[in-house]
Amino acid sequence: MPRKPKHPCAYPGCPELTDRRYCEIHQKLTNKQYERYGRDPNTKKRYGRAWKRIRDSYASEHPFCERCYKEGKLMNC
Repeated sequence: MPRKPKHPCAYPGCPELTDRRYCEIHQKLTNKQYERYGRDPNTKKRYGRAWKRIRDSYASEHPFCERCYKEGKLMNC
């Protein structure tokens, strides 16, 4: 099936053609700007390295989905 034709990057003044909204360079830049200015700062505080370590250790100790485990399905979800 043919793909859609490429269109210019949505970043102001960028003539690069892309399949997405932004070209690769400006996608990284807009993500960085969003993380810095557009996202709630409390979210970043909540989900840091400590949270990731806790989540990973919990997932390794409890490999099954809690709902499936209660229903007796013993497979990873």
